[in-house]
Amino acid sequence: MTCYNRKELTLQCLRGILDERLRLFFVIMDDGSSDGTFEALASFLQEQGLPFFLLRSKGNLYWAGGMRLAMRNLLDSGRCFDYVALVNDDVCFEDGALFRMIERSRDKDDMPVSGVVRGSDGNTSYGGVVYDRKRVKPTMLSLEDANRFPCDTANCNCLLLPWKAFQEAGPFDAHYVHAMADYDYGFTLQGLGYRIWLTDFFVGTCDDNPLSGSWRDRSLPRLERIRRKEAPKGLPFRQWFYYLRKNFGLSQALWHSITPYIRILLGI
Repeated sequence: MTCYNRKELTLQCLRGILDERLRLFFVIMDDGSSDGTFEALASFLQEQGLPFFLLRSKGNLYWAGGMRLAMRNLLDSGRCFDYVALVNDDVCFEDGALFRMIERSRDKDDMPVSGVVRGSDGNTSYGGVVYDRKRVKPTMLSLEDANRFPCDTANCNCLLLPWKAFQEAGPFDAHYVHAMADYDYGFTLQGLGYRIWLTDFFVGTCDDNPLSGSWRDRSLPRLERIRRKEAPKGLPFRQWFYYLRKNFGLSQALWHSITPYIRILLGI
């Protein structure tokens, strides 16, 4: 996982992951936190007697960059594990969720498993999606879909990977700074022949990112929406175009890379 200035949430996440049935090794990138997150994590992991790599950057990696370096660090370490879980530090996990995800993976021929997360309203907030490839439109799947078909791709709020799949897929694509790296990663797994299955249970809670204050917030002036879209945590043109071209082809990229600007100009 990667983290930044969410000390209590990050510690809560770690506590929820701990399970006496699992031997865990933590790889955490702290992206320059100023609230004592790094020190609190080091203290907690040492107190628990858990092995870990705790890395630190200057605060310019954002989520995808932090995850990429953490993944690369693990791959280059010479260590070998049964599974790797890519986790967001703001997920509050249900007891035994990771253990149940491993059982789910084994039931699905040792395939990757996306943990379905719900918001505080009880509805699915993160998990797996299927794409309407003609319209490049993702649809979030629900628990009811879990045993019907695999996902096209998934969020990495909690994604469990067999070690072989993790090795073959490698770290996140270096083109991404923050958003879209997880969806791109899911397509990479699919291209390698892996099918991503959903859990048929909620693994934890995590509210979806609010529209308010983002580039999709229709109450903001148009120029401000464009500025926020092009910010690292928005949907920068080059990264969005690259994602579209890589996973859907040039013609789709040419059209769908400009549709966000059309939406902004139309005020929708």
